Amino acid sequence: MVDATRCLDTAPIWVQLSDYVPTGPALRGSTRADLVIVGGGLAGLATAYYAALARPDLKITVLEAGRIGAGATGASTGIVGPGLKMAIPVLRKKYGDTLARAAFDASQHGVELLAELIRAAAIECDARPEPHTLAALTPRQRDRMAVHLSHLEQLGRGIGWLDPEELTERAGPGFLAGFSYDNVLLVDPYRLLVGLADTVRELGVQVHEYSRVLELIPARGQTTRLTTTAADITADRVLLAVDGYARDLNPFPHSVVPIRAHVLATAPLTDDQMAGLGWNGRGGIIDQRNYFNYYRMTADRRLVFGGGPVIVPTGDPVHDARSADAVHQRLLREMTARFPVLHDIPVVARWTARAASTQDRLPVVSPVPGKPGVYHAGAWCGHGLSLAVDSAWRFGGFLSGRTDSELPWTQPRGFALPKRALEAGTRAYLRALDIADRQDMRDAVPVTPAAAPAPRTSSKEVVHS
Repeated sequence: MVDATRCLDTAPIWVQLSDYVPTGPALRGSTRADLVIVGGGLAGLATAYYAALARPDLKITVLEAGRIGAGATGASTGIVGPGLKMAIPVLRKKYGDTLARAAFDASQHGVELLAELIRAAAIECDARPEPHTLAALTPRQRDRMAVHLSHLEQLGRGIGWLDPEELTERAGPGFLAGFSYDNVLLVDPYRLLVGLADTVRELGVQVHEYSRVLELIPARGQTTRLTTTAADITADRVLLAVDGYARDLNPFPHSVVPIRAHVLATAPLTDDQMAGLGWNGRGGIIDQRNYFNYYRMTADRRLVFGGGPVIVPTGDPVHDARSADAVHQRLLREMTARFPVLHDIPVVARWTARAASTQDRLPVVSPVPGKPGVYHAGAWCGHGLSLAVDSAWRFGGFLSGRTDSELPWTQPRGFALPKRALEAGTRAYLRALDIADRQDMRDAVPVTPAAAPAPRTSSKEVVHS
């Protein structure tokens, strides 16, 4: 067995499996645009797409700090599903049933929009419509899930429980209860972004890589000047779509905090190993702990397994690397506990996915107060692949004057705290969630292997060690 706990951090598996893509040109000199989008992830590129369709007369520029696909989207597991991080009962209490229903519908709409975009642009990204199964490991998680389903039923969005046989087939052994969203899409997120970047270029959008924005400066009238190390560009409107990579550009440092999630990917599984999972290998699966694990299969039968404790980065590279290593080792133990047949399978990639969150678990999609013409779309709280696309579609509608572009919640800045208190409070909250999970999991049913582990096989695949 390869000691996967000693595998060094790598690029996401999606990048490793893709052909090399030459980078686009960096922005140089001085220029002007009607709309500048800062960030070349799914939020930024989808906004460029819908804005270009709505207003082909606009000069639109996307500025990406590194390479397309190097951010949160490219590091995700590529499970595009409905839902928001804020619990449905809390959403109903805070905003009422009409807006709660509209917010949930918007998360489903984002999945549908992305599927339509991929089809319309003929983007090759292994897009597959497969179910997303949510599964409870303990009685407490099952009870919490029952409350969620009850509220969805009251909103007219009811979903039924899976029977035990369906649950095992869709998620694997060891779960007490579960249900599935069928309106879900699995994608290769890196190839999605590369294809989307090509698509918006064909629509006339300028996409510049290695063009990190250093500063936003109010310019003449209602315009804003953005500077990079090699250029400056003046724009009538600016959208900050940088999520957890905002750094000094974060207009809401007292509301939006960066977080890091963690992911592993295995070598391709053999027929015996696939059979030994006790799971049909379709769709995305997420358990119902606070620090949930989630997993899916790639087209070439690699298990992509994410989750474990979420970390607030400190900025100290040594400390952050040690914390990431500890989470990856824990994640490996949980992966092999869930699927004992994988005990001897090499892990060929492990990486962190940087994102952003808020205290109330709603994204911040709004104009930036005090900065005319500047907007923010981010802090997706782990649901960015769907919500970002829906928000991008609404931004395109806003530019064209479409009347259905208003967001179904009001979030001008997020719950605010002093920056140090926000980070310290978030770390304390995350630790409390971990303690609650550990106590809850004492009641979990042990996983019974679905089949005897497959015999060890030698793999000629290169393993990073």
